[in-house]
Amino acid sequence: MKERERVLATGLTILMLIVWLGFLVHRSPRFAGSLWGGVLGVSGGLLMLVPLAYLIVKRIKRLKKWLTRHVSMRTLLAWHVYAGIIGPILVMLHTGHKFESPVGIVLTAMTLVVVISGFVGLYVMKQFSTEIREKKAMLLGLQKSYEQAAAELANDPRQARQMQPLKGWAGRIAMSLFVPEFATETASASSATVTSASGVLRLSESIADLEYAIKMHETFKKWFGKWLKFHIIISCILYVFMVLHVWAAIHFGLRWFPTSGQSYYDRPAIYDNTSASRFLPSDVQAEAIESAAALDDFSRYFGRMFQRYWRSTVAVHGIPTTVFDYAGIAREAGQPASDFEQSLDALKRVNPERLGGGDREKAFWINVYNFGAMKLVAENYPVTSITDSKISTGNPWGIPGIQVGNSQYTLRQIETDILLKKFNDPRIVFAVSCAAVSCPDRTGDIFSGTRIDEQLDEMIRKLLANPKKGLAIDRQREVVKISWIWKADRKLFGNGSDGALLEFLRRYTSPDIQSWIDSARERIKIEYFEHDWGLNDIALADGGN
Repeated sequence: MKERERVLATGLTILMLIVWLGFLVHRSPRFAGSLWGGVLGVSGGLLMLVPLAYLIVKRIKRLKKWLTRHVSMRTLLAWHVYAGIIGPILVMLHTGHKFESPVGIVLTAMTLVVVISGFVGLYVMKQFSTEIREKKAMLLGLQKSYEQAAAELANDPRQARQMQPLKGWAGRIAMSLFVPEFATETASASSATVTSASGVLRLSESIADLEYAIKMHETFKKWFGKWLKFHIIISCILYVFMVLHVWAAIHFGLRWFPTSGQSYYDRPAIYDNTSASRFLPSDVQAEAIESAAALDDFSRYFGRMFQRYWRSTVAVHGIPTTVFDYAGIAREAGQPASDFEQSLDALKRVNPERLGGGDREKAFWINVYNFGAMKLVAENYPVTSITDSKISTGNPWGIPGIQVGNSQYTLRQIETDILLKKFNDPRIVFAVSCAAVSCPDRTGDIFSGTRIDEQLDEMIRKLLANPKKGLAIDRQREVVKISWIWKADRKLFGNGSDGALLEFLRRYTSPDIQSWIDSARERIKIEYFEHDWGLNDIALADGGN
C-alpha cells in the first residue's frame, strides 16, 4: 500500500474506535430498528461482505488469472481494506451504541478484532519487516567500523584480550559494566590508544542495542506471524454471527418468515431466557416477554370463559350441535373484572409482531377470531344469528370489532389476511367459528399450540360423523353430501375439483367409507347441505334449554 493509503486506513480505523467508544456518552435503544438504523445496518453488512472477494480471488488460481486481466490485485486489496473498515463504521452507527444482547456484544467484539487484526497484519507487520531490514543495514555498517577499530587494537595483546568479551550483544552489554576499570588501567597509555578503546566501546554498545532491537522485532514478528490465519478464522466466525443477527432481525422483528412447532398456550418458549430471544436486543426482549405474558393472560381468561359457557350437543332446528350460553357471555360484557373484559384488555397488550409464528401463532389467531365472533354476538344480544341486522347490515365479517395491540381487525382480515395467507392450512376454515348451527362442533377447550393438529383433525372427523350437517352418503345414488363450508372454500382444497375434495374427505373417514370412495371416485356426485346460520345458542335449542 502507498503511504497515503496507509494513512487513510489508519485514520478510518481510529474513527471506527472513536465511533465504538461513543457508547460511553451516547445510547439510542431504538435507533437500530428505525429506518435510518436499518439503512446503515444493511449498508454496513453489505460492505462487510466485499472483503470476501479478495480472499476468494487470491486463493482460486483460475479465477485470479481471469479477474486480474480486468482488475489488479492491488485494487482488490484496496477494496478489501476500505470496505472492511467503512462497513464496520456504518454497523457501529447502526447499533445506536446499544450493546446489550449477547449477539450484539459478540458481533461488536468480533468486528473490532477483525478490523484491528487486519490492520495489524497489513501495516504493523510490514512496519516490523521494514524496521528489521533498516536495523540490519545499520548493524552491518557498525560491525564493519567495529572490526576496523578492533584491528587497530589487535597489536596490543592485553587490549585484545579485554576486547574479546565484546563479541555478541549479551557480552557487550555485560562488558560495559567493567568499562570504567578498563579505562583506569589504560590511563597511562597514550591519548590515541585511550581514544581508540573508548570508540570501540561506544561502537560495541550501539551494536548491542541494535542486536537487541532486532531480536525483539523478530520475536514480535514471529508472534504475529500467523496473523493472517487468525484474521481469516475470526472473520468466518464474524460472518456466522452476522447471519444469525440478520436472521433474528428478520424473524423476530420484520416477521417475514414464520417459524414452526412453537406452542402458544402451553409453553411460551420463544420468549423465555433459554430461547432464541436472547439474541435480540434487551428492549425487544422485554417487549416480547411482555407480549408473551399478555398471550398467556388472554388464553387463561378466554379459555376459562369458553369452558364456562360451552354446552354439549343439543338439537337446534333439528341439527345436533354444540352450543354456548350467549346470555351468560352477554352478562359478562362490560363487567370490568370479568373474563370477557380481561380477555379484551390482554389482547390490547399483545404485539402481533412478537407472536413467534408456527402452531403457536396459528392457535392464537384462531382463538382471537372465535372470541371476536362471540364478542359481536354478546355485545348485541339477544340475536338469532351472527348475520342479524342488529350486528350489521349483511357483513359482520367486515366489522373492525377486535383490537390486538394497537390495531383493529375484522374477522375477514384475521381469516384471510393472516391465518390462510400465512399458514396455508385449509383446516382453518373449519376452526374459525361462524357462531352458527351448521358450523363444526366445538370441543370444550380453546385451541392450543401443542395440540392444534390433533384438535383440527378431531373437529373435522366429528363434523363428518354428523349426518345432518357434515357428511351423508347415498351409496345407491353415489352421492356424497357435505358441509357448505367445502363449497364456499373449495379453492383451498388442492385444485378445488371434486376429486380433490374427495381426497381430503377420505383422510377423515372410516376404512369402509374410504374403500367405497376409492371404488366409486369417478362416479361420485358431490352435493352440499344448506347452511343454517341460526345462532348456536343454548336458548334456541329445540324444546327450550
